[in-house]
Amino acid sequence: MKLLLENWRKYLTEQEGSDMILYHVSSTPDIEVLDPAIAVRNRQIYSTAEYRAWDRPRVFYFTRLGQEDTGIGRIQGVPYRVSVNRNEIYPVMDDPLKLSHRVDEYKELREQEKGTPKYYPANPFEVVATLGEREHGFKGFVYPQSDDPENMIVALWEPVPAERLDEPFYKEAV
Repeated sequence: MKLLLENWRKYLTEQEGSDMILYHVSSTPDIEVLDPAIAVRNRQIYSTAEYRAWDRPRVFYFTRLGQEDTGIGRIQGVPYRVSVNRNEIYPVMDDPLKLSHRVDEYKELREQEKGTPKYYPANPFEVVATLGEREHGFKGFVYPQSDDPENMIVALWEPVPAERLDEPFYKEAV
């Protein structure tokens, strides 16, 4: 019985720590679901450069309340909070599963499913996203913004329910 209770406590502790809270600031005032397909049509200046590097629809999130974009500073708009399972977010820059090394496998899949010839170049982010989503259920990436480990950004390519924050995202200086 003691072992059962210890295992149950361990399970509860693991479950409590499995979700991560992310923050998004939007110009849209009443969002219930943050959907990448909608976000890509309404992207802002700060995300345009990100889409040049990789065109898969996704929504960008801060990992801390009050976090500023390292390139442009504070994002103006309505703050939202979402909760995602941390096991569904892949550390793309570390690439611990070496998914980015499997380009030939990705090109084979792409040719079979989309008819894209293998000689077409493969975007490394799409290689990792496609293989990670299929094999491990990843829904997004986490990476440092501007190589600053304190400023982590999460990009999710799956829709998630959002909760509007009643408090300002940025605290005013006193």
